[in-house]
Order: sequence, then C-alpha cells, then structure tokens
Amino acid sequence: MEKILAIDKKTAHKKVVKKPIKKKKIESKTVVKPKEAKATPVEKVAVKPAPSKSSYYAVGKRKTAVTQILLSKGNGKITVNELPFEKYFDSPDLAFVAKQPLKVLSLEQAINIRAKIRGGGIHAQAESLRHAISRALIEMDPESRRTLKKLGFLTRDSRVKERKKPGLKRARRAPQFSKR
Repeated sequence: MEKILAIDKKTAHKKVVKKPIKKKKIESKTVVKPKEAKATPVEKVAVKPAPSKSSYYAVGKRKTAVTQILLSKGNGKITVNELPFEKYFDSPDLAFVAKQPLKVLSLEQAINIRAKIRGGGIHAQAESLRHAISRALIEMDPESRRTLKKLGFLTRDSRVKERKKPGLKRARRAPQFSKR
C-alpha cells in the first residue's frame, strides 16, 4: 500500500512513502469429515451413440427478407410458403440464385427443403433462401464450409435502404436549389 504524504505545488510531484507488507501466519487446522454413507453399486448403462440428425434448421437474411428452412435428406422436393418452388420463384434467374448452394455441392436431388419466407422483395427473398440453405448445409456437413464461404453464400448482406431525413426529399437528395 502506498500513502501520499504531501503534494509539492511548485514541482507538482507526489512524495510517496511505501509501507512494508506484513506477512500473516497461517495456522494449520484439522478438518473433521462427516461419516460417509456407504456407496451403493452403480448399474452400468450402455452408452448409445448419438443418432445422426434427420433434419437441419437454419435462418437466412437479406435486407428485410427473413427465411427459415428445415432441410432433410430426400428426393429434391422444395416448398416455399407451402407452394412448390417453381410456382413461388417463377423466374429462372431467381430459381438459379436460390438453388446455387445445392448445385455447387451437387445435392439437388438428395435434399428436401421446407421454407418460410417473410418480408422484402422477391429478389431479396431468393438471396435469403440461398443464405439459409448454405447455413443448413454447413450444419449437415461442416466440410462444405470452405466451398460455400469462398463463393460468398455465407455472408449476410445487411445493406438496407437508408431512412429519409427531415428537410430532404430522400435519405440524401436535397431539394433543387433556386437562385431566384
């Protein structure tokens, strides 16, 4: 412990005196243990290996679109909001974007997906579905992470439209300046 004796105002130095630390003596004490109860023999239980998961849950996001999916092994059937995949994403471009992780890992005909999508536009929904599928595939097979990460399917695209500011027409668009 240090104790400050005085402060010299002219030199602004603190004069410190150190006190020696006192050592405490530790006395040994004997501890009396209570009488232990006799242990009963424990039955040996066979440990079963954990069963492999049959389905994998994941959430994907893009802008304001949020997708929840349940991925399971099957025959390649995909339903989105209880509609067939082809009916929900009728554009081939959007279908391609959503199925990219499955195509890269060549699992299109081996996995069933049930998805629930809310919010955002149709393109953001397709990208959020891609994000969710990628996350679920990693949960299913951690070895695929490197491939999906390299292609950018695991990156959550968080860009959202900036809010409108007062006095401006949009987030940053100012009203047209008039000289006269």
